[in-house]
Amino acid sequence: MKRKEFVKKIAESSQQSPLVVQKILREFVKILAEALKNGEKITISGLGQFKVKPTKTKLARNPKTGEPVQLPERKKISFRPTDWIRKYINE
Repeated sequence: MKRKEFVKKIAESSQQSPLVVQKILREFVKILAEALKNGEKITISGLGQFKVKPTKTKLARNPKTGEPVQLPERKKISFRPTDWIRKYINE
């Protein structure tokens, strides 16, 4: 499902205009990204938990040359859904 379809479904079920839903979704993403950038853990009841996990430096290979390449440490976003969502999608 693309963002436009997602906004439309939320607008219909909440009886809000798509513009209002679009603005709320945009702000949600902006606030979520800022909190994750600051290292905060975000828990949304009924949805799940977002957090940032650091990755370690690792050795990889350049696929063209086969030469070893050192990949630096990075941060990755982790999402863990609630038990309810996990059970719901596995029914």
